[in-house]
Amino acid sequence: MKKERFIALRFMFKGTDRGTFSPLTLVAWVAIAVGVAAMAVLLSVMYGFESALKARVLTAFPHIMVKPAAGGEVIRDYEKWTATLSGVDGVKRLTPYLETEMILQSETRALGAVVLGVSEAELDLRASEVQEGTLPNPEAKRAEVLVGSELARRLGLYAGAEIKLISPIETSGAMGLIPRAQTFVVSGICHTGHYEFDQQTLLLTLSDAQTLLKRGRVISGWQVWGEDVDTAEILRERISAVLPRTWVAESWAQFNAALFNSLKLEQYAMFSILSFAVLIAVMNISITLTMYVSQKKRNVGVLRALGASQKQIRSLFIWQGAFLGGMGLFLGAVLTILALVYLRYFSSYLLPDIYYDRTVPTEVRPLSILAIYGIATMLIFVSTVYPAKKAMEIDPIEAIRQ
Repeated sequence: MKKERFIALRFMFKGTDRGTFSPLTLVAWVAIAVGVAAMAVLLSVMYGFESALKARVLTAFPHIMVKPAAGGEVIRDYEKWTATLSGVDGVKRLTPYLETEMILQSETRALGAVVLGVSEAELDLRASEVQEGTLPNPEAKRAEVLVGSELARRLGLYAGAEIKLISPIETSGAMGLIPRAQTFVVSGICHTGHYEFDQQTLLLTLSDAQTLLKRGRVISGWQVWGEDVDTAEILRERISAVLPRTWVAESWAQFNAALFNSLKLEQYAMFSILSFAVLIAVMNISITLTMYVSQKKRNVGVLRALGASQKQIRSLFIWQGAFLGGMGLFLGAVLTILALVYLRYFSSYLLPDIYYDRTVPTEVRPLSILAIYGIATMLIFVSTVYPAKKAMEIDPIEAIRQ
């Protein structure tokens, strides 16, 4: 076996009939390296994008939302259920919320947005997200709100500005039914990093939201957080077990299902497409070995004349294919590392300022890398079978005679 490996190495580095280095060897190395590196890097970027998006989604939204199954309903006397849900095993944080859609009117324009009332404790947890101003103060003389950064930009708002909230659904008035409206003071501008949340959400205390709607002590549901996102589905099942039939519990994966299912589909599609690129690169090894068999026909004849068996000749070319593929996989690993380091630490110079994150997110998942290299190794082995069989069938007398 040592002799066969030694001869296989000589054939790889001196692949021409004149015993010089063959460009086909370099082409085979580069094809394998580029194929596996492209697949590994692209999947790492897609996994990184998925994780970054998941982190941003969960910055703006809870792990689980509990609410009535029928839209438009509200929950009254919620204190008892708040205590019940807090006692469910795995619940780490819980807050009631009141959500409605209203028209927001500033000095410059009016827009529709989501008005979200949460507890004071929940607002305090968003202190790190405040870019300008402060959190709403429940003791202030005039009711205050916290506005998403993109929404504030569109409405031309700043800390200390006034904004009118108008509800076309909630009507009142002695002179007839007119839209209910109330003016608030913008206490601060918040930035969660989740574009849609920052673009369409206005936050205020739960008591101010209840006063604005004048429905009494009602809520739309509860926002629930557990240990982590991976256990959210288990926690959702536990919560669902104690809820009335008319209420539902939805995990973050359910109310963002379309987004993350699209990402998964894209990952599978890219993996399938790039698998063909690796397959084409591996076919190049089969073509290269076939050329080597033709160019080294006289050498094979001499080896057979000196006593080499057919099995040894077959092993020789299988080892040569293994060396070709192994060198390609090694170069692919080097290219993958260099590309990921570049994307992680140097790609920020290429991205414009409009992006929230100036770096390309990457996440290396060992199982995916092992799958890529495992599939490539298997294909490389399969690609050596035909050329090795052709080499084994060479007639030594005819080879020497040529």
